[in-house]
Amino acid sequence: MIRKAARNALALICLLIGIAGLFLPFIQGIAMIVLAVIIADFEAKERLLERHRHTRVGRHLWERHQARKLKDAARNGLVPESGPPPAATGESASETP
Repeated sequence: MIRKAARNALALICLLIGIAGLFLPFIQGIAMIVLAVIIADFEAKERLLERHRHTRVGRHLWERHQARKLKDAARNGLVPESGPPPAATGESASETP
């Protein structure tokens, strides 16, 4: 939870710098805004990446996003939504109907 808050805070700072960069000639505004979207962790980002994953850049960002989700799930001991369920263990697994 703290990691998500830190990522979103950094994304907000990059977004603010990016907006300022749209008006200042020495800051790359668009690049900072794109960086803010990449760093941010929110639900709409996944829909946005899924919509644009057919492009070359979108496919790269989608693959990175999926890899990060799997890494975070493994770190937290969770099974990813798209992966197969874990193998059953115990007495109920040996019983066959």
